[in-house]
Amino acid sequence: MNIEKLQLKSVMCILIAICAIVQIVLIVHFWGVPQSSDSGLYISMAQKCFVIGEWYPMNADIYSNYIWAPGFVNFLILQLKIFGTVNLNMIFNFLMNLGILIEVYYLGKKFFSKRVALISVILYCLLYSNFMVILPAGTEVPFLFLSLSGFCLTVSKPHYLKFILAGILFALANWMRPLVIIFLFVSLLYLLINKTRILSYITLLLPLIICVFIIGKTTKNNIGHFVYQSTTSGFNLIMTANDEAYGGIEAHLIHDSTSALYIKDSGKLTFTQKDSIWKQRAIVWIKEHPGKFIGLYVKKNIGLYIEDSWADRPILGGGGAVGMYATGDVSKDAFISRIIHMFLGSLVYYIVMVFFLISLWIKRKEIFSERGLLLLLFFAGTAISCIFAVTPRLHYPYFFVAILFAAYGLEHLLNKKTEKE
Repeated sequence: MNIEKLQLKSVMCILIAICAIVQIVLIVHFWGVPQSSDSGLYISMAQKCFVIGEWYPMNADIYSNYIWAPGFVNFLILQLKIFGTVNLNMIFNFLMNLGILIEVYYLGKKFFSKRVALISVILYCLLYSNFMVILPAGTEVPFLFLSLSGFCLTVSKPHYLKFILAGILFALANWMRPLVIIFLFVSLLYLLINKTRILSYITLLLPLIICVFIIGKTTKNNIGHFVYQSTTSGFNLIMTANDEAYGGIEAHLIHDSTSALYIKDSGKLTFTQKDSIWKQRAIVWIKEHPGKFIGLYVKKNIGLYIEDSWADRPILGGGGAVGMYATGDVSKDAFISRIIHMFLGSLVYYIVMVFFLISLWIKRKEIFSERGLLLLLFFAGTAISCIFAVTPRLHYPYFFVAILFAAYGLEHLLNKKTEKE
């Protein structure tokens, strides 16, 4: 067993080194390349604020469609203020990605075994998305790093300074993406199961509440609205609660006067007013079409995990095959080419998913154990994400759980093989 662990450790170290070298080469190759999709918009928003000399959101953003990932946009503005460029964001992503790798190892060792931890890191290093995700200026890496760091601090050996830091990290993650609530909920459940002292809850939640209040109050002083996170929920909901919805992102319909997304004279309405209108329309549609919404919900679960090549699109261009097929604005050859690219980029991902499902079956009796808390994070994240319009990249913050359980399943199979020998 010790020899096997030594071999796994050697493989892990080699793969980490290769992964790091490849990512450095990618950073050098794509340094300064124009970015598209959400990443390009985040950069554009940050540059606009930087030129004006304000933080995001500004007064000019009151009549925008929504406030979008304010924590991340301000992170880009900070980079512009300090370095005069956002190109270094790739380096920050690279460092945070290494941090996530360490945290995956830690969780594998804590909840399973050292062997599972080693296998988890190996699987993590083989995923195409984890190579490419450091390049785009997106919320994925910083959100997961902040959320997972807070989670790891909470489930580690209890110490009040750790809980304080975790609360701050959760607040910053929430400033980027509201779904940090799931990491917080599972963390609190872990403390409850382990009968942690009441002071632990206070030292975790109080700093979080204070940070959220400071962020919201500062924004209110600037624009008159208490904003501490993204306000995209109404827009994301209406995209999947209308007659033309297919479950994916259809932001372009906001300009189509025949679409439920369209709001007449929207430029005269604040982002809060538009959010309210979209939510109201979506709720009415869901009440009138519950069967269709449920059908879309099931499809979105599939769409969320259908592939894992999403990370290169802001850099290399192109779209998801599902969206291309749904909108019908693509040639047959282009569609086939995209399918091939998606499959090759997702090959290791599919293997991990298979072992994840195998592990869920062979270890089904452990679902309600402490390890099941990780599964709660995975399935709760999936369930909430699928209420809104989805895209494959939205599975990224929870996929580390699939990696851990896939490694657990692999360990089980390796143990059985050893027993037979």
